[in-house]
Amino acid sequence: MQKGWWIGGMVLVSVMLAGCQSLTGWGGDALRTEPVVKHVHEPGCEVDGCASVNAAYLRFPESSLLSAELERRLFGLASGLSDNPDGNPMGQATTFEDFSSQLFAAAQSARQDVPELPGYEADLKADVVADRDGLLVIELDGYLYSGGAHGLPLTSYMVIERDKQQVVDLDDMLLPGQRPAYEAALERAHRRWLQSDQAFGLSELQWPFATSDNVAPLKAGLAIKYQVYDLAPYAVGQPQLMIPYPELDGILKPRYLP
Repeated sequence: MQKGWWIGGMVLVSVMLAGCQSLTGWGGDALRTEPVVKHVHEPGCEVDGCASVNAAYLRFPESSLLSAELERRLFGLASGLSDNPDGNPMGQATTFEDFSSQLFAAAQSARQDVPELPGYEADLKADVVADRDGLLVIELDGYLYSGGAHGLPLTSYMVIERDKQQVVDLDDMLLPGQRPAYEAALERAHRRWLQSDQAFGLSELQWPFATSDNVAPLKAGLAIKYQVYDLAPYAVGQPQLMIPYPELDGILKPRYLP
């Protein structure tokens, strides 16, 4: 009798756990993430300068759509390898396998022209950098080397609304008609940045202000990340401007303000 009760109880618990997992995933977080780590070396390459790809990113076990979107954005960073991103098939890869195959093909083609060319290398990663007020912010980073003096770092933000499980961009965050006000606030942030140590000695005439939609609503304010050469020479790195939230009152929708 006791054995039958125990078996019945275990079946009931199993059913309850399965029901909970099917609704929001174990732990109750529909946007929980799992790490993905991959590495591949150029197949069949036994000479100096073989290409390689390293990736450490995230997947959403409860959302195949968000997982696919993250991969599309992360591997799309490869468009930075080309001076003509719209015509570069490497920027259109949506999976690790496609991206790796395209990188290896490009490396083999380049090696035919310049046999002593150093190996192509790609390092890609994605990390959660903020989880506040129902917003999950992921930073996508890539470092792409295709010969030359140095590689090219690239960064893009992916902002997800928890309640809708949807990716949002700057236009979604702005109140109607407030883009000019946002750009004015961004230009003020740029003037503050010019006074920082990172921008020391820069000529604004040579490196003028440029706007950007690559934004992340962090705890400290709205972060705007630029790529190398956007606002400064390569040696300066990737400038990040910050707009405090009080300056964005009436510009951003209240949903995105703390």
